[in-house]
Amino acid sequence: MSNKKILYIGTPSILLYSDSIKKCFEKLGFNILEPEYIKFKDQNRIQKRISRKKFLTDFFHSQNIAYIEAAKKFNPDYVFVLNNSRMSEEFLQYCNTYKLPIFMYCIDSIRWCDKALEHMHYYDEIFSYEPSDASIEFKPHKFVKFLPLGSDNEIYKPNDSINKFYDLCFVGRLDKHRLDILESVAKYVYENNLKFTVFTSIQLFHIPSIWLLPKLLVRRLKYNYKYPHLMKYITNRPILGKELVDLYNNSKICLNIHVATHAGMHTGPNPRTFELLGCKTFEIIDEGHIDKTLLKSGTDLVEFKTVDDLVEKIDFYLKNETLRNKIANQGYLKVKENYELLTLIEQIAKHMS
Repeated sequence: MSNKKILYIGTPSILLYSDSIKKCFEKLGFNILEPEYIKFKDQNRIQKRISRKKFLTDFFHSQNIAYIEAAKKFNPDYVFVLNNSRMSEEFLQYCNTYKLPIFMYCIDSIRWCDKALEHMHYYDEIFSYEPSDASIEFKPHKFVKFLPLGSDNEIYKPNDSINKFYDLCFVGRLDKHRLDILESVAKYVYENNLKFTVFTSIQLFHIPSIWLLPKLLVRRLKYNYKYPHLMKYITNRPILGKELVDLYNNSKICLNIHVATHAGMHTGPNPRTFELLGCKTFEIIDEGHIDKTLLKSGTDLVEFKTVDDLVEKIDFYLKNETLRNKIANQGYLKVKENYELLTLIEQIAKHMS
């Protein structure tokens, strides 16, 4: 395997996951080359109205020419693509013409990976972290393979020496489903004088442009009215890398609530499911997302059904440290054995022979 070469087409928008997966292939002995990613400088509002289609067509053409040039120079054995990244048929047809095998891993539903459904017949193998995608037949008698996005153990690891400061934490964007649940949690936290933090990148306080000022002021008024308790605990910025891992290790309970924006497209475990367990933290997750995994509720983590059920379980497990630590440790061991990223990427590599 060490002599095999992969042209690795990652995703500039999710560099952390892209780099982690690339490193896994390198650990498995592959020689990796990434093409140039053309810098994307978006149009202003007026330009978008006048020439949006041509602008995007020209950008994707330039990017795919860069992919073709990299393939000619590197002469790879395989092409690996994350999320159909910046792909057009130019490059895909080139690969098919020269019988260059193409593998895709969708770390979202394939339905949301930029034109992946239109392009999927060009690929030799497709993997997706969304279980419902496994019903998609992309070639005659060939189906998308379900593959969870595991935890990178070089990033997500435990720190047993930390005395946990927070009782609860949550990290993620705030859709209405999450907002409604977290407001009830925040009310319980406030009434019981607990320590809680919510990190989100949704714009509430930072105003990057004067043109956004009216929109953000209206949003802030709306949030203060509808989610008065939750607003007390929001840290309005992204959190990544070591800072994120430190937060997980510094929290007695980490909440994991899946988005509910697209019904039927987030049926499996999100990456945070395994990242939390990789840090040996105690995780409470919304019901119905671990059915296709080896994880068991009450053993490796804890599922909740309703908001009332969630609040009851938070109250119970905050008062039962021994049981909380036992479940967190079991979840950590389950991830170490089955859901580290390297173990999962190895399943893709087995098809590269």
